[in-house]
Amino acid sequence: MRRVAVGLVVLAWAGQARAQVAAPAPERLAVGDWTLAPVAEARVRGEYRHDLDGEDTGTLTERVRLGVDAERGPVEVRVVLQDARLWALGDGASSIGQPAPLAATGAYEGWIGAHTSGAAPSFVRIGRQAVTWGEGRLLGASDWSATGRSLDAARGRWVVSDWAFELLVASLSDPGVAGVAGVGPAWGELAGARAEWALDPLLAFELYGLARFAQAQPVNDLEGSVEGQTYTAALRLHGDALGWAWGAEGAGQLGRATALVADRRAWAAAGHVAYTFDRVLLRPTVGVGGSYATGDSGGSTYGAFDPLLPDAHTWYGAMDLFAWSNEAEASARVAVTPWTDGLAAIEYRYARLAQPGGSWRSDNLVTIAGPSIGRDADLGHEIDASLRWRPWEPVELSAGYSALLVGAGAKEALSAFRSVPDVAHFAFGQVSVRTP
Repeated sequence: MRRVAVGLVVLAWAGQARAQVAAPAPERLAVGDWTLAPVAEARVRGEYRHDLDGEDTGTLTERVRLGVDAERGPVEVRVVLQDARLWALGDGASSIGQPAPLAATGAYEGWIGAHTSGAAPSFVRIGRQAVTWGEGRLLGASDWSATGRSLDAARGRWVVSDWAFELLVASLSDPGVAGVAGVGPAWGELAGARAEWALDPLLAFELYGLARFAQAQPVNDLEGSVEGQTYTAALRLHGDALGWAWGAEGAGQLGRATALVADRRAWAAAGHVAYTFDRVLLRPTVGVGGSYATGDSGGSTYGAFDPLLPDAHTWYGAMDLFAWSNEAEASARVAVTPWTDGLAAIEYRYARLAQPGGSWRSDNLVTIAGPSIGRDADLGHEIDASLRWRPWEPVELSAGYSALLVGAGAKEALSAFRSVPDVAHFAFGQVSVRTP
């Protein structure tokens, strides 16, 4: 499969080079009463880590998606097949807090729907589909992961002037189990409702609620806390205009953690703001952000915030060592465009446990260290540098390097390991080719 994926990348790259002198192909092809658009992606990424246990680990991730999107008037059908593989390099050990090796082949998307016309259409869709609400902190497609995330769901969205309303009902299962992407043992259901109001480009509101009903524990069971009922309400304010981009979100959580025999009560908040200097050389963008999410103190009420189905590798650092659960963090970022279709960025982040002694979880919802007594809260300082370039529209090259100055709390949490380094390292390189 590795040779096949690499071959697809090379062929797609060569095809794009020839396309520079050929006439552009139509985005959609008419076949009778239907119009068809191909869906294709090939992605290869290599990663290296000098891990939190002092060991050197590596992974190779490959993903190929092939499918078609077909429309006939208001009717739309989309089918996308996916082959995703993650290999551990070296001794085969998995990196701390990261996904385990997998080989999964199956349907990434497969839905039928109907929609209205316009730039922001109303629609109804039934079947397997990728879903992102808001900034993806609670519900996202997690595209960075090997398989991505799609849900077997029924979804409807109604747009009225500056308002939009959405309903969602989905089945929850573990992805990549038994070698089939997105099809594993079903362990629960998710229901959601959302309302949006776009008052102004610099001010929009989003209010939504998500109810998760889990009859069993998933693979990442968050120390046995997932089984039961989890009710989450969130309010998000955001805007993007005149060089400014900002967002603020708060969420509260109630419910019952059945396996822990405890009621659930937790909350979280996050915010960020950035400004782009359009008339300055290299168009620098400067931004700051921060977030907080409660942890469990070990009392009669379970207090750790559960981020449900979040995007990975987006909001909590490139090393994916922190999550919107039992954490307090602050960050600052500077990005520039060194050349056309290029982006270079550097980001600093300081993170600590909101509840010392509570669980430390990764962005992939893997528990790095479970509950303990008297742990220092300091997890460390992370610095991320990244470079992205699109030499042609469908082709993207990216690379990054990160370093974590390991804090006292992190060292205490990892004391079971023979050696915990003062600095952990992460580096990656990725090539992706996809249809526009």
